[in-house]
Amino acid sequence: MKIVDVRLHPVAVSRQYGTLTSGGQEGRGILDAPTVTLSYFYILEVETDTGIVGLGEISDIDPGARLVDGSPMNLDNVTQKLNSLLVGRNPTDLERLTLEVNQGGLVNCAIDTACYDIAGKGYGTSATSLAGGRLREKVWVSWVAYIREPEAMAPEIQEKLDQGFDAFKFKVGRDIDLDEERIKLFREIGGNDLNLKLDANAAWDVDEAIAFIRRLEKYNLAGVETPIDKENVTGMAQVRDAVDTPILEHVSTLEYALELVRHEAVDVFNVSTVGCGGIYRAKKVIAVAEAAGLHALLGSTVELGVGTAAQLALAASSWRVDWPSDLIGPLMYTDDVLQEPWEWDSGHLRVPAGAGLGVTLDPEKLQSLHHPLPESR
Repeated sequence: MKIVDVRLHPVAVSRQYGTLTSGGQEGRGILDAPTVTLSYFYILEVETDTGIVGLGEISDIDPGARLVDGSPMNLDNVTQKLNSLLVGRNPTDLERLTLEVNQGGLVNCAIDTACYDIAGKGYGTSATSLAGGRLREKVWVSWVAYIREPEAMAPEIQEKLDQGFDAFKFKVGRDIDLDEERIKLFREIGGNDLNLKLDANAAWDVDEAIAFIRRLEKYNLAGVETPIDKENVTGMAQVRDAVDTPILEHVSTLEYALELVRHEAVDVFNVSTVGCGGIYRAKKVIAVAEAAGLHALLGSTVELGVGTAAQLALAASSWRVDWPSDLIGPLMYTDDVLQEPWEWDSGHLRVPAGAGLGVTLDPEKLQSLHHPLPESR
């Protein structure tokens, strides 16, 4: 089986509301920082000489993003690049593709997703089965609450509780007093037993992280993600040693995974298809967490339907993904490009059945959501 063509569909989808993170050490001081209200995607159709078409997704593209060669990620350029890289290759030859094709996490992930979809359809089985087997039928999801004023956040939290969510992640880091006010309100609304992790997006230095986490620990935190710059692994180990709360970090490569393990810097790996560059690479990173006796969850760049299906295949086939994952795309976006509706069960997202990813594109949605990537946001 060989790839004969790669087609891209540019789409844009609105978020339910504007989302805001700390912006890190530099961004947290910007009081009028813009929120993200619209996300841009390329939906891939990868066709083979057998007539099978696999789906992929380049997720939440920054209009200023570039390919690894420095060229812009406009539609024509990405289409030409992917055809030059993939036409003539066997889509089931994942180890070779991983070694020879590297276009950065988002693009690698789209290629990997399409290959799993093709292979599953070709073999008459699911991408989940190809990734290791269906260990679970549904995946535990933590609702991600972005930085907003408490009075604006309260209805959102109550809505998610009513929908059955029992795990949440709060974006924090711009103002510790505001952070505490939001967390306190959350506990007043939902009680002290709900799973709550925080994500500072590297807003703090080591001393601030220790002081702020200690200050917030009375609210029964499940974990704190990226409290400081992730490259400061020794500093992260200092934070972990100084607090009682588990520390989480995004892990996209085997080299970084090993560095975290050597320094005993974290308790939980945040792994994702988009971060690692697809299911195949992500499985290897999760294996490091498993070998080190650490936990794992799936992070997210807030994927649309095709990307979410790939994440679910990874989560459903990885027993070490035992923490609630951040797969909120199906509820965050106002629309999707799929024919099939998503199925939720008390804060758990059901894994699609069927061959490959188990999802189908809706041509009318592709047309109605069609939107070229702008040159700047």
